[in-house]
Amino acid sequence: MLQSIRERTGIFLPVAVIGLLVVPFVISSLYGYVVGGGGPQTIATVDGVEITRSRLDQAYRERQSELRQLLGEQFDPSLFDTDQLRRETAQQLIDRAVLLNYARAQGLQATDADVAIAIRGQSIFQVDGSFSAERYRRILEQNRLTPERYESQLREDLTIDLLQRSIGQTAYTSDRELDRILALQRQRRELAWAVLPAEAYRDAVSIEESDLRAWYERNAERYRQPQQVQLRYLHLDLDAIAADIDIPRADIEARYAEREAEANADSLREIRHILIAVDESADTAAVEAARERAQSARQRIIEGEGFAEVAAEVSDDTGSGAQGGELGLLQRADVVPAFADAAWSLPVGELSEPVRTPFGWHVIEVQSVQSESLAPLSEIADQIRDEIARERAERVLFERGNEVDSLAFENPMTLEPAARAVSLPVQRSDWLTPAGTGQGDDPVLDDPAVLQAAFDETAIERRENSDLIELADGGYAVIRVSDYQPAQIQPFDAVAETVREAYVQEEAAALARADAESIVTAVNAGGQLQSAAGEYAAAQFNPGRWSERNERELPAGVREAGFRLPAQSDEPVADLARVPQGWAVVTVLAVENGDPDAVEAEAREQLRASMNNLDGQAAVQALLTQLREQANIRVFEDNI
Repeated sequence: MLQSIRERTGIFLPVAVIGLLVVPFVISSLYGYVVGGGGPQTIATVDGVEITRSRLDQAYRERQSELRQLLGEQFDPSLFDTDQLRRETAQQLIDRAVLLNYARAQGLQATDADVAIAIRGQSIFQVDGSFSAERYRRILEQNRLTPERYESQLREDLTIDLLQRSIGQTAYTSDRELDRILALQRQRRELAWAVLPAEAYRDAVSIEESDLRAWYERNAERYRQPQQVQLRYLHLDLDAIAADIDIPRADIEARYAEREAEANADSLREIRHILIAVDESADTAAVEAARERAQSARQRIIEGEGFAEVAAEVSDDTGSGAQGGELGLLQRADVVPAFADAAWSLPVGELSEPVRTPFGWHVIEVQSVQSESLAPLSEIADQIRDEIARERAERVLFERGNEVDSLAFENPMTLEPAARAVSLPVQRSDWLTPAGTGQGDDPVLDDPAVLQAAFDETAIERRENSDLIELADGGYAVIRVSDYQPAQIQPFDAVAETVREAYVQEEAAALARADAESIVTAVNAGGQLQSAAGEYAAAQFNPGRWSERNERELPAGVREAGFRLPAQSDEPVADLARVPQGWAVVTVLAVENGDPDAVEAEAREQLRASMNNLDGQAAVQALLTQLREQANIRVFEDNI
């Protein structure tokens, strides 16, 4: 199957599209340092296997992209563009190499079939739910990666996954362990609690200007404004170009016909045949005699004899001949080209003329066709129109992109010449942080590649036009930084009101906590929660209530504290809990364990699978620790 994909496309898909199976181990510090050795492009070796600087750069960019998506507006490249992040990424690559070496030593490796299945299973390469070789080729070309590089990377990912699953299958949770876990998991507790709202203490907070300024100095980082830029930019929008392209009806019909042909070419066909064998090196007379025998067999069937009977009598393919010539369901790739050309052009039930292949002469009949159903043209005409328009728009986009790139380079301090050449306006942004706008109104201003270019030190310093930037939505942009504000802590006077409010909230919460701690002390000394809380006017007592661990109606902090407390105690025991209003004091009145026998078999097995998975992950981590100790790992720190 993998070879079939190669033959149809001539290349494999890029790592960036599939996404890596990341090994989930990050070590706190590098190990095995060796100063010197290794070329400048080698950052480490693991048992002689090199990890290159380019591979580290790629993985590092992926880590930054993940952090940008995870943190959103809070992402600040200056906080993550660090040696520590590069070292952590290098550690991941080293661990990956350790596991790969072990897997190969154990004879574990993903097969060609595994790789092919992974390729065909990616929705990004599918059209109408099916793998599209055309879409596949187009995406590959856009990513500019070699087939060998992708195939090797994907095979490594699948091999690591295979190793992890193999180790994980050795973990097993016994029924006794499962019963104990279920009893705890489904445990119910009767909880009582008293809340001390911070709001009730606001009037007790003393506010002095000197205290506010001292608090501001201690918490100045809260008021750090991230660096900001304003941009001038051109946006070459692929969708906008596609919308302006007129697609004639004839082109839509021609593309539909191509799809019909593809569906026919990819169909499964139930085929039977009669073979009159003749060697490829046979002389002309022998070849002609064999053809006449095949023609005679065909004529007998036309005149009324059964295909199966004639095949059983005359076919030199003894295997299928005994089955009436039946070959079963075949794909086009299962047979030689001459046979396929004939069989995939035959209507169902019609006999072919004798067909010559390296094996001899065949009389072929297609008994049935199993092809993907293609919706009527009337239903998918708009979809086909959009597909063709986008393809043609990509060519226009490429041409305009080259023109804009050249003019932006020739006129580095202005975008006007480039804008005039492609009849586009020069747009202006508001102030942007490294996280973008976060609004999604303009894809350019939230595109990771644009933000990376906008906050590049050279771009900020020189204020020149950028190179042509490829956007995530398929378009292009050229940007220029027009103004810049460095990251800075806002002065006290600018944030005085915000500081005052934060100070009051913090001090009020501290007063509430102090009273809550006094109540905890009283209860743990033998008192009752209700009476101890009654000593404080702000306290709001809540009588006992049964709760499960995930009871949503109780405050989360109350549940967490209540299930942290000891289940068995001769005297009441209390603990603090953080709640949205302020602080609470929680105590346990009664405990009731869950009944493992009441859990359905399916739920038990789901829990067992989860526990097995956790144990399997621990086993992989333990193996990795052992393999690190045994491996010859050399890290070239200067190259990282």
